Amino acid sequence: MNQIKDNVSLSVSRLHSIVLMDICTVGLLKERESAFNGSDERKKKRITQLDMMVKSGKYQFSFLVAIIEKATDYTHVLSAEELASIFQSDYDRIVDFLGYENMVETREFLSKMIHILMDSRFSMEERAELSLRKSIDLLNYFNTLRVFSTPAKELRFEFAKLVAAEGERLGLGKGYPTIAVCIASIYGCGEARKILKVKKDGSKFNPSNRLGDIMTFYRVAKARHMVYSRISDVPVIFRTEDAALEDLHSYMHTRVIGENANEGSLMNTKCLAPDKLFPALHKDGKCTDPNELKNLYNLLNFIIENQNNEPSV
Repeated sequence: MNQIKDNVSLSVSRLHSIVLMDICTVGLLKERESAFNGSDERKKKRITQLDMMVKSGKYQFSFLVAIIEKATDYTHVLSAEELASIFQSDYDRIVDFLGYENMVETREFLSKMIHILMDSRFSMEERAELSLRKSIDLLNYFNTLRVFSTPAKELRFEFAKLVAAEGERLGLGKGYPTIAVCIASIYGCGEARKILKVKKDGSKFNPSNRLGDIMTFYRVAKARHMVYSRISDVPVIFRTEDAALEDLHSYMHTRVIGENANEGSLMNTKCLAPDKLFPALHKDGKCTDPNELKNLYNLLNFIIENQNNEPSV
């Protein structure tokens, strides 16, 4: 991913917030007319929100996260030419709605950026800077634990330690998003459970599909880092039409803190809403077990964002 940051300049403005669209949002925009005239009220509401954002003149819209998502898809591998064709077609179908002046990338720039991202000198895993196989192995392990509901109080942290230890054994860093989402599920986070989709009997579990959503934390972190490398004080917003994923991104925030020639991007994660991420440890917005919450933060190497909502221990 560093090859993009070093070779192209994103067209961003200090006067506009950058909206990083995922594939779901791009898809909704492409079907906006039929969706708005259909029966799905959520889609209508989301299209109306986007329309208001466009009319405000305060936002620029970017394909960057959607491109990274497609470029690192192991299931449907595409060439740079195929990917450029797809996104240029998408651009043509939504630019009239969003407005040329509100796009971060031009049509021509999309092709250039994609060809740099898909540089044949880099493997797909290097592009994504993700330990994909290790994460899939961890998700498969988590499925064997059969944690489909919140365990008893005395078992919660024991399960969390099992997941963290397996992640470490596989070579995943402390607090890696895959580990964090699994542990959030143990502690009753409904959004994490919707993403993981673990069943009581462990059946029909697809770790590759589950990892696709979890990967957005790293895609968004990398995209934000690219924007901030050009202009540091512009607000950057992640936009997806997956309600659970959107909420989960409001509970924890992963960011790039540096680059390492051997390890790639160095990242950390802030816990923005502990009562939402670990609801089993909260009641009426207050922590019921500060020591266990502190132990979770240490286990996940989380940075604390809202000290007023954290325990004093």
